[in-house]
Amino acid sequence: MANRYYFLGIGGISMSTLAIMLKNEGCSVRGSDEREDKTTEFLKERKIKVDDRLNRKQISKADVVVKSAAIKDDNPFLRYAVKKKKKILSRGQILGQICGGYKTTIAVAGSHGKTTTTAMIYEILKTAGEKPTLHLGGYRIEDGKNYEIDGKDFFVTEACEYYDNFLYLHPQISVITNVEKEHLDYFKTFERQKESFEKFKRQSKVVVDSTDGYSAGRIRHDKDGFLMFKLFHHDKLVLNLHLKICENVNVQNCVYAYQVGKLLGIDDKTIKTALESFKGVKTRFEKVECKYFDNVVCDYAHHPTEIEKAIETARKIFKRKKIITIFQPHTFSRTQALLPEFFRVFKNVEMPIFFRTYSARENESDGMSAKTFAELLKRQNKNARYFDNYVALKNFLLEIDRDCVLLFLGAGDLPNILHKKKFIT
Repeated sequence: MANRYYFLGIGGISMSTLAIMLKNEGCSVRGSDEREDKTTEFLKERKIKVDDRLNRKQISKADVVVKSAAIKDDNPFLRYAVKKKKKILSRGQILGQICGGYKTTIAVAGSHGKTTTTAMIYEILKTAGEKPTLHLGGYRIEDGKNYEIDGKDFFVTEACEYYDNFLYLHPQISVITNVEKEHLDYFKTFERQKESFEKFKRQSKVVVDSTDGYSAGRIRHDKDGFLMFKLFHHDKLVLNLHLKICENVNVQNCVYAYQVGKLLGIDDKTIKTALESFKGVKTRFEKVECKYFDNVVCDYAHHPTEIEKAIETARKIFKRKKIITIFQPHTFSRTQALLPEFFRVFKNVEMPIFFRTYSARENESDGMSAKTFAELLKRQNKNARYFDNYVALKNFLLEIDRDCVLLFLGAGDLPNILHKKKFIT
């Protein structure tokens, strides 16, 4: 492993964690990012400096330059690193290198559910008295962290398929929660995407990609909306579970996490304790406080399947209440690539509201904007609305009865805006 690293886009949720992990290994780490938020402040608190402008001296000193998928070829930092003939590695390559230092890597892949499933597996190992290290694509509600650096026996991580990043991993145990059309800006076709998942499976010693005879029965919600169900294996009762999380999709996430626990020799009582104490991940059907409305939920759902499940859960929990769905599309290309699916999901939603597209690494010319989608949808659903700024959105929402349920969906920056403006806490 090199001694000096320079991260381009160091403020990203995964990039920042990898930077901290390398520093923990004794490496010199520095990086750049345009953003100024909690993540960059968090890095500075850990004595990792973040440049907001081109720092030729520090790039020249680096042994390795690490770049995220958001960094384009015309990025001045990257162009200078190329000019200086620096070794340039992707986020996935660095994650693969770090995983190599652990006895057992457990990697969770899939189009949906991988963050929650990863966090559940970590919780099971921790409850079992192990000291797992964690790399997570979301923030745990329990402590607000997306990582934990501990022992060298277990490394539990998400395995993202974007740009084939997960192919740099060779896990002892892999989980594939599901495979649906996603990241077609990179894969181009669903067939190519599925081929990458097959390669990932071949690189894994053990693969958990089915329920393997497990099933759930009597799925219901308690008065707080939390899940309750029975877990069976070939019709034999295994566990009665009462979780602290809401969405029905978490039943399947539990089944995957349970199977990993059993592969590791962990007993049912410990797994039950872990799953029932697990508080979830932020913005995964997270109920938040709001002084204007009695019921507000934030959910990371940005794929049509995830959105459909989130709306379905809201309807089950908030019976007889009007649900206002506010969705911020994530990238122009995803909106375009999955357009028929988005139309199918939103055409029958009571009041679908759209907030400006979170562009991430893209330009509007790469696909379809939230504004254009809302205009097209309005031909099928006259209640569709579009807002391109927080003030206009807030003014519209404040005209609605506070007894309505607000369901904020998307993987963009809207939840952060709502927190910053103190709309939610």
